[in-house]
Amino acid sequence: MDKYEKQYIIKSYECDAQLKLRIRSLFNLFQDMADEHADKMGLGYHYCHERGIGWIGGGYHVEIKKLPTWGDEIKVTTWPSGSTAATGIRDFQVRDGVGNILINATSQWVLVDINRMRPISVMKHIPSYELLNEHAMVSSFDKISIPEGAAEIISFPVHTDDIDLNAHVNNALYPSWILDTVSDSFSAQHSPSEIRIDFKRPAKRGDIVRIKTYRQALITVHVFGNADDSVEFARVCVRWS
Repeated sequence: MDKYEKQYIIKSYECDAQLKLRIRSLFNLFQDMADEHADKMGLGYHYCHERGIGWIGGGYHVEIKKLPTWGDEIKVTTWPSGSTAATGIRDFQVRDGVGNILINATSQWVLVDINRMRPISVMKHIPSYELLNEHAMVSSFDKISIPEGAAEIISFPVHTDDIDLNAHVNNALYPSWILDTVSDSFSAQHSPSEIRIDFKRPAKRGDIVRIKTYRQALITVHVFGNADDSVEFARVCVRWS
């Protein structure tokens, strides 16, 4: 199994007001790389769609040393690094033009029956594929705990443009939405250095997303639920620097 690598040049529309790569754009790059590599492995969207199965994001753990900026040329690398009965583990690494590591990431993907949205066996439904015994970073994908104390709350509706080809909110939006929970002055002076995401249930068109944010110095925990807290969509923990 060879790693899959691709060169990117950061575009202006992928950047924020500080000319840095948007968090949403970063996760879209990860998704792009995962999709392309899975297709080359013969296990991508079309293979799965024909069989009524699909890979659903289960979790991410990302370490950001430095975000690239507008015009930077970067190299993004991905490879499958592990598996369990119902999940696959995929790692990512982003390097700058001279080879310095900018970002390390690992992700967990759950194989599901699309109609029932229930996990199914990878071994029974996916042809065997080679794993690389190498990790950009190691994560146990532990559950994100809710800190004690009061939470700050914001709510907003899911928009049509938030929906992806799986008919639910795209995974890249959850880490992007955390920026709406901090002030402009804070985001101008701070940047995420570590992001952990625990996906639970996808939000859909018509849902009202309610984010509860808990703060502990430079760590924030964000709980994404629906309007009446009967459904939890995801949890995100961010370490800021």
